[in-house]
Amino acid sequence: MTSMLYKGYVEHRRLHPTDHRLLYPLYVYALDLGELSRLDRQLPLFGYNRRRPVSLWDRDYLDTSERPIRDKVLDIVRTQLPVERIDRIVMVTACRYLGYVFNPVSLYYCYDHRENLLGNVAEVNNTFGERHVYVLTPSNGGPPAYPARYEAEKAFHVSPFNRVEGRYHFSFADVRRELDVHIDLHQGDQILLKARLKGNPRPLTPCNHFKTVMRHPVMPHLTIPRIYREAFKLRFRRGLTYHPKPVPLSRMTIKRLPPTALERRCMALVENYLGRTRRGGLRLILPDGTARDFGDGASPAVELRVNAYRFFTRVVLAGDIGFGEAFMDDEWDSEDPTAVVRFFIRNRDTVHDGRFRSTLVSRGVEWLRHLSRRNTLWGSRRNIHRHYDLSNAFFQTFLDESMAYSCALYPRPDASLEEAQETKFAAIIRKARLGANDHVLEIGCGWGGFAIEAVRRTGCRVTGVTVSREQYQEARTRVQEAGLTDRINIEFQDYRHITGQFDKIVSIEMLEAVGHAYYRIFFRTLERLLKPGGIAVLQTISIPDQRYDRYRKEHDWIQKHIFPGGLLPSLTVLTRTMTRHSRLMVEHAENIGDHYAPTLAEWRRRFLAARDQVAALGFDRRFRRKWEYYLSSCEAGFRERILGDLQLVLTREGNANLCRLPSEKTQMG
Repeated sequence: MTSMLYKGYVEHRRLHPTDHRLLYPLYVYALDLGELSRLDRQLPLFGYNRRRPVSLWDRDYLDTSERPIRDKVLDIVRTQLPVERIDRIVMVTACRYLGYVFNPVSLYYCYDHRENLLGNVAEVNNTFGERHVYVLTPSNGGPPAYPARYEAEKAFHVSPFNRVEGRYHFSFADVRRELDVHIDLHQGDQILLKARLKGNPRPLTPCNHFKTVMRHPVMPHLTIPRIYREAFKLRFRRGLTYHPKPVPLSRMTIKRLPPTALERRCMALVENYLGRTRRGGLRLILPDGTARDFGDGASPAVELRVNAYRFFTRVVLAGDIGFGEAFMDDEWDSEDPTAVVRFFIRNRDTVHDGRFRSTLVSRGVEWLRHLSRRNTLWGSRRNIHRHYDLSNAFFQTFLDESMAYSCALYPRPDASLEEAQETKFAAIIRKARLGANDHVLEIGCGWGGFAIEAVRRTGCRVTGVTVSREQYQEARTRVQEAGLTDRINIEFQDYRHITGQFDKIVSIEMLEAVGHAYYRIFFRTLERLLKPGGIAVLQTISIPDQRYDRYRKEHDWIQKHIFPGGLLPSLTVLTRTMTRHSRLMVEHAENIGDHYAPTLAEWRRRFLAARDQVAALGFDRRFRRKWEYYLSSCEAGFRERILGDLQLVLTREGNANLCRLPSEKTQMG
C-alpha cells in the first residue's frame, strides 16, 4: 500500500441523555510512516518537518519530542504488541494546513511483513491541549480479522458532557481499501454516543493533493469552531450537565498541560518550604516525572505524586484546606496518604503551621462560612444531616456490625474491629457502673449499637436521642430486630430538649458536634438531667490545650467538608466549663487516642475495598476521594499524637454510690 488521501466525513451521534447529531466533511491522510521523506520530495505542497502549505511534524504526534513518529509508536506499543514483527505503520491523520491543525483522533495501523494487521493505536486529543493513547490489541491474541474490533476502558477526558467512565468499542475496516472507523462509548448496557470516520480513497499524487487543498482551503480550520458551536447547543439549548475537566491520571496520557506562570511561582514557594523540612523524608514527583527529595535525607521517603501543577496554587492560596481539596480532585496522590500527612504534621511549624501568608484571604472566607454553621437548635440539626444522613448503607460499607462510629479499644494488636468495639462498649459500661435498675440516657445514640449492647449485658433501660433522621430510623429498626423495644427507646430529639432525670448518662463522641459557645449549655443540661448520685461517661476526640485557642478561631478541611459546625474540645476547656456551669467533676480520665489510629486504618481498608459498592450507592469519585483523605488524615493525627480521645467519668462530690474498680487507674491528658 502507498500513502492515500481520503475525502469523507465525520459523524458524531449522541444518544443519551439527549439525541444529538453532528456531521461535517473532512479529508485526512493515510501515510505510510516509512514514506514520509519520499512524500516530502514528491509532493510540492507537502513538507515533512519543514514549512510548506501542508506539513507534518514529528513533534505534533505522541510525545512532544522530535523523534520520528515510527520510533515513538514502537516505544508505546512495546509491552502490548510484538514489536519485532511490526514491518509497516500507517497513520491516519489531518496534517497541518498553513501552520494549523487539530486532530480529535489520529490512528495508527501496525502491519507485519505479510500485511497482517497486528493491532491499532488511537491517539486522542482534547480541546485543552492534552493527548492520550489507547493501544488496541486483539482479545484472542491472534491477528484481527476485518473489521478489526477492540475494546478499551475510557481513561481520558474528551467531552465536558461525559464523565471519564465507560468502555469504548472500536471497529476498523481495512484502510488499504476504505476508511471506515467506528468508535462507540458504552456505559453498562447503554450506548452513550457513536462516532464514525468515513472516507473514499484517492492516490496521494501531486495532482490529487493540489486539487483537494485548493477546493477545500478552509476545511481544516473549521473543526474547532464546529466543536464549540455544538457544545454551546448541548449546554444551553439541551441543558446537558457540564463536567469540569478532571486531572488526567492514566500513564497513557502522554501530553499534559504545562504550568502557568502563577503555578510556577507557587511551585517555587512550596519547594522553598519543603527545603526547610527536617523531620522525615518526602519525594515530590512532578507531572513531568521529575522527582525531588526533601527532609532529613536519612528517613525512608514517602512519595507524593503531583498530577497537576494547579496543586501548588491550591496549597499556596488555601493551605491545608487546599491540600485536602487537591487530593479530592486527584491533583496529588500517594500509595500512603497517611504517611504524607504525617510528614507535614511533623514539619508543621516550619512555616506558620504549614500555612503561607497568601492563605489569609481564603482563611477569612472559610471563617465566615464556619460562623454560618453555628450549632443552634436548627443549625445543629442541619449540620448533623449533612454528615450522618448521607446514607445508612454508606456507613455500613466500613463500620462493624454494631455500626459503632467512634474509637474502638483494642484488647490486643491482632484483635478484629468487632472485638475492639465490643471492648470499648464494655469499658464504658464498667466505668458508668451500669446495672439492671439503671435508666440510662445516651446523648447521640448513633445507630443504637451501644444501647443494644448495654441492655444485653446489664438489663438496664436506655433512652437514646439523635438529631439524624437516618440514624433515628435505622436505630429503631435495629432495636426492634433485637427484640429490645421494651428496654430501649430511641427519640428524635436535641439534647437541649430532653426532660426528666436519669441514673446514668453516656455520650460517645457527640461533644465534637456541640461547639465552643454551647459547652456551658451542654454541662448545664447534664447537671439538670443527672440524678443525685448519678454518673456520666463522656467519650470525645480532643485537641491539646496549647493549640485549642488558635484552633477554635480558624476553620480547617474537616470542618468544611466532613463535619460542618464541628469543633474538638480540649480537656482544660471541658473541665473549666463544667466547673463554672455545673457541680460535675472529673472522677476518672483516660486517653484512648492510641487506639484510634488502628480503628481508622481498618475503616479505611474496608472503605477502599467497598469502593465499587460506594459508587453503586451514587457517590462519585470526588466524594470517595474526600472520605479516603478524611480517614487517612485523621489516622495521621492520632499516630502523631496531635489528637487524643478522652473517656471521662463525671460525677458530683460526695457521691457515695461511686466505688472505684480496683483495675482502674486515673490517667489525665
